Amino acid sequence: MGKSMKNAADTNPKGTGASQDTTQELTIEGSLEQLQQILAKMEKEDLPLEESFAHYERGVKLIREVNARIDRVEKKVQMLTEDGVLEEYE
Repeated sequence: MGKSMKNAADTNPKGTGASQDTTQELTIEGSLEQLQQILAKMEKEDLPLEESFAHYERGVKLIREVNARIDRVEKKVQMLTEDGVLEEYE
C-alpha cells in the first residue's frame, strides 16, 4: 500500500508526466488557476483515492507557495510606503 501511495503522489495530477516542482515558474494567477483545476478534478466522485491524494498534495504545495509569494509582495509594498524607496526584501 505504501508503495502505491508513493507512486501516485510522485505523479503529476494533470497526468502530463511533468515535474511538480514547476510552481516557481507560475505566476500567482497561474497557481490559482491550477488550484481551481485541481478542485474541479477532486470533486469528481469517480476519482481513485491515490489520485485524489496526489491532487491534494499538489494543492497544498501551491497554496503554501502562493501565500509565501503574496507575503513577499506585501512586505515590498510596506517597505516602499514606509521609506518612499523600495529596498529588496530577503
